[in-house]
Amino acid sequence: MLLWQDWRGVWYTYSMTPHQEFLRWLRAAATMSSSYDLVTRTYPNSAGADELITLHRNYWDYVDWLEAQGDIRFADWVIHCEQNPDDDAPLSETLMYWLWKDECNRWLYCAPTPSKTLPAGFSFWKASYGDRVWTVGCGRLSPVNDKSSHP
Repeated sequence: MLLWQDWRGVWYTYSMTPHQEFLRWLRAAATMSSSYDLVTRTYPNSAGADELITLHRNYWDYVDWLEAQGDIRFADWVIHCEQNPDDDAPLSETLMYWLWKDECNRWLYCAPTPSKTLPAGFSFWKASYGDRVWTVGCGRLSPVNDKSSHP
C-alpha cells in the first residue's frame, strides 16, 4: 500500500494490484542481477504480424522448458495476453508476470519445475504450531527456526 499527497496536501491510500507489485519488484530486481539480461524473440500477434517479445533470459529459459514439457504453446500465450491486457502494461511485461505466476503456482501445488530454486520474489505460506513456524509450498513442509528471517 502506498500513500501519496495531492497538491492540496490531502493524503490518499493507493493499493497496487498483484501485477503492479510484481512489476515494481521486477524493475528493482532487474537492475541487480545478470540473469535479467533482455532477449527479444518474435511471435505472431492476433493479426498475424510479428510481435517483438522482450523477456529476461531466465523467463525465456522457463518458456523453453514449458514448451519442451508440452505444457504450453507460448505463441498462444502471446495472443491471449495481447487480447486481454492487464493493467495497461506492455505485452512483454504481462507475459513475464504470467510466467512468474505460473512457476509460483507450480511450486505451491507441487507440479514439476525446471529448477530446485524458488522463483525470485515468491514466498511460502506460513503456519504457526505452538512455538514453531512452518512454511508450506509445493507439497513441502519445512520448519523455520528463525521466525524473523522468513517472509
